[in-house]
Amino acid sequence: MTKRLSAVLVFALFISLVLMRAQQFPWWERLLQHYGGKNDQTPVSSMKMGNHMQMSLKGASQPGDEQRAKQIVSTAREVLVRYAEVNRALQEGYKPFHPTGKMGEEVHYTNYRYARLEQKGVNYKQPGSILYKRTPDGMKAIGVMYTAPQNSTPEELNAIAPLSIATWHRHVDFCGGPRNLPLDEQFGRHARFGPQGSIHTEEACNQAHGLWIPVVFGWMTHVYPAADSSDEIWAGMDMHMEANTDSEEIMR
Repeated sequence: MTKRLSAVLVFALFISLVLMRAQQFPWWERLLQHYGGKNDQTPVSSMKMGNHMQMSLKGASQPGDEQRAKQIVSTAREVLVRYAEVNRALQEGYKPFHPTGKMGEEVHYTNYRYARLEQKGVNYKQPGSILYKRTPDGMKAIGVMYTAPQNSTPEELNAIAPLSIATWHRHVDFCGGPRNLPLDEQFGRHARFGPQGSIHTEEACNQAHGLWIPVVFGWMTHVYPAADSSDEIWAGMDMHMEANTDSEEIMR
C-alpha cells in the first residue's frame, strides 16, 4: 500500500511539473511543439537561409515540368480573379494570419479546413492560403500558397509542384519564449525568441529556458502569377510568421 501511494505521489509530482512548465508558454507554441517535426533532417535537397528557413534546392528538369508549372500558374491566376475582393475570401472562411497593418505588407489569408485537406492532397483551385498585399487602394490578391506535410519526400513535393521550377520552404529552429516576456523579446528583428529570434540552436534555447521546436510547419510554396519572371512567380520563400500567432484557428 505504501509503495503504491509513493508511486502515485511521484507520478502526480511529475505531472505537476510538466503542467507548470507547459503553462509558461503560449498554448499555440505547445501545439506547434506537439505537431511539429522532431528534427530538421529531410530527404529533400535543401539549404538553410538565415537562422530559421530551410529551402529546397532546384532539382533536375523532367519531361512535362514546364507544362505542369504553366497549368498551376494558370489555375492560380483563376483563383486570384475569384478572390480579387478580400471580402469574398473572408466570407468563404479565409482569415488573415496576423496582419501588422503596415503598408506594403504581404498577408496570408488562410482557410484552415482547406489547409488541413492539403495535407492529404492539393486542390489547385482551392488553396489553403491566398496572399494579399496591403496597398493604398486596399488589399490586393497577388498569390497563393500550397502546402505539403513536413516529412514529404522529394517525389511527393515534385508531384505537387516540380522541384526544377518551384521553390519549397519550411520554418525551422524555432525557440518559443515564456508567455510573460515582452513582445519585443518574441517578435521582430531584435527578438531573442520567436520566428526571427537570434536563438536558433537547441542548446541555446534550453539555456534560455525556451521551448524548442525543430520544424514548425510543413513544406510550403508560393505562386505569384502576375510576376515578370519564373523566379519571381515561384519565389516561395516569404512567410511572415509574426502574424496571428494567437489565432484560435491555427491548429484546428
